Amino acid sequence: MKNIHPLTKWVINKIEKEYKDDVALLIGIKGHSTNGDGHGEIFDFFVPATERGNQLSETFIIDGVGHDLYPRSWERLENSVNLNDMPLVLDGATILYYRSDDDVKRFEECKKRLHENLHNDTFVYGKALECMDKALEIYRSLIFEDKLYRVRSEADCIHEWLSRAVAYMNHTYTESPIYSESQAYNEEAESRIYSCPEMKTVPDGFFANARKLLEAQDANVLKDTIFALLKTTRSFILERKPDSQAATSADKAAANTAKVDYNELAAWYQELSLTWRRVRYFCQNNMVEKAYTDACYLQEELLYIAQEFKVEELNLLDSFDKDNLSLLADRANKIEKIIQGILADHKVKINSYSSVEDFLAKRG
Repeated sequence: MKNIHPLTKWVINKIEKEYKDDVALLIGIKGHSTNGDGHGEIFDFFVPATERGNQLSETFIIDGVGHDLYPRSWERLENSVNLNDMPLVLDGATILYYRSDDDVKRFEECKKRLHENLHNDTFVYGKALECMDKALEIYRSLIFEDKLYRVRSEADCIHEWLSRAVAYMNHTYTESPIYSESQAYNEEAESRIYSCPEMKTVPDGFFANARKLLEAQDANVLKDTIFALLKTTRSFILERKPDSQAATSADKAAANTAKVDYNELAAWYQELSLTWRRVRYFCQNNMVEKAYTDACYLQEELLYIAQEFKVEELNLLDSFDKDNLSLLADRANKIEKIIQGILADHKVKINSYSSVEDFLAKRG
């Protein structure tokens, strides 16, 4: 043990003397140290094996360097496996002490599953969307802030979530916001907590806008810059939505068509036909508020069927003009004919009757 740091040796001796059956692992982390302070490398956390093992926890300062010997349970390590907690505690880990080979095996299995998750397109896409949601949640608060220091603080939090999202889409991770290429691509081992060397593909203007966050001295400029980052990062993620399975373009098109139940689309249309009728009526009678409300509802439904039934995205609301509602009515009619045409092409009959008498005569 002569090459082991004295503090590492001290912790190991303490475990062996007082917590031999209570601590499964002692872990050091590469990538947390700055200016040779050794933080994380000497020791970072331990994995308790029993409730008593948590008592090993301790914080202290030596020569201005704070040390935090803290417990990280197996359950919390699972959070890192699933990218709900710091991946670096697994990816950058060095086992300094272990109670048994089984404990080592379990830890290495966690690390292996982390890497599998990072290379799973569907998994990282979902985590990137979660990060985007976190960023948008903070943004809802940011837009009401006026004080520069508060805007800066929240903008940094937002950019950290966006950096994480972009990193996940590159099958890697970051523990901090990434503001520049030089920061991102720093491959020095001790800088991993502040860098992301594998983040090779980023949204348009990502680094340029990130640098503006460092340069801005005005709260409104910061808000505008964060909005630009949110917009481009969202597009970056959505454009890279993974396919459910590897297949040729023709195979995917055939599979998508096969999955669509056009009878369900007919049922949707039969229910929504009333909304079309109301939009026409409100437009004809210049009832602006009601026409707009129902047109917005119909637009939401059209976006829904674009996803659910593989129908082209149909644009209704660009035709709204409060001073000329006939444009909206005409566009609604054209879209209705498109839906009817899709059903006709797939030989699906619309359950429609000209009157109550017609319905009763045919249905009995």
